[in-house]
Amino acid sequence: MAKRNTAFLVRKAVRKKRKFSDVLLDVIINTLLVIAAIAAIYPLWNVLISSVSNTNAISNGEVILWPVGFNLSAYEKMFAEKQIWVGFRNSVIYTTAACIMDFVVTLPCAYALSRRSLPGRKGFMYYFTLTMYFSGGTIPLFLLISKLGWVDTPLALIIPSCTCVFELVIVRNFFEHNISEALFDAARIDGMGFFKFFVKIALPLSKAILAVFFLYRIQAHWNAYLGARMYLYSPNLKTLQQVIQAISAKLDTSLMEDMTSAEIVYAVQQKQLLKYAVVIVSALPLAIIYPFMQRYFVQGVMVGAVKE
Repeated sequence: MAKRNTAFLVRKAVRKKRKFSDVLLDVIINTLLVIAAIAAIYPLWNVLISSVSNTNAISNGEVILWPVGFNLSAYEKMFAEKQIWVGFRNSVIYTTAACIMDFVVTLPCAYALSRRSLPGRKGFMYYFTLTMYFSGGTIPLFLLISKLGWVDTPLALIIPSCTCVFELVIVRNFFEHNISEALFDAARIDGMGFFKFFVKIALPLSKAILAVFFLYRIQAHWNAYLGARMYLYSPNLKTLQQVIQAISAKLDTSLMEDMTSAEIVYAVQQKQLLKYAVVIVSALPLAIIYPFMQRYFVQGVMVGAVKE
């Protein structure tokens, strides 16, 4: 009890010594952080409450903080829509396959570039860094994919994106400053080679940066739209993002000719409501994954980004 009272008195004395300008700065920073958090969270919250609200209430702007006229009709229609589930299945498959390719290609490359004994290490890093600023462009990439015969195949989404230089640099810095050469030398004395050291020691010691790496890559592949729009045309190959775009943009004009004004308004409202529901479902996997990786996230980013 005495120690607790002493600690309380010390904290109280420190608070008294703080200048007014320090307190004001803390208030300003905390206020800005709260505003930024609201700006980031509210759009998704608005989509969520709109997906379970009455369509008339949405059109009249009555849905602001809470659902109005609670109903789950949008989710019932979504569950009955076959193309949505085809897109969801394809996105899961493409994201999983692409993340496996990222693991196989990027992580060994980052580890190799982190070792000072690698011949031409600086030259390789300059080459990789150059691609962050200059690229061949969209048209040459499309021509290359076409020549390889990957158009309208999942390979067009999986292979070209198997290395991201931004994540490569972060992981490489982590390996360089946290997996010491002395540790590798000790492993070599015990007869361990480069590959076995990488698999048995380097990766288990890099859980923080691996969590960050996979979170970045899962998010990038799951939300990818442009590549899928360029290369995938068959309905059974389209991703969830393409399906969402189609739902957002498409309303059969041939049917509209035989509709009254009220029917057209109702059809548009139902399309909008279905779009809200699909957006929530598409964001759900990332929302589930993120909390499990959050404890590694800050640690991995900071350690991988800072060079001492």
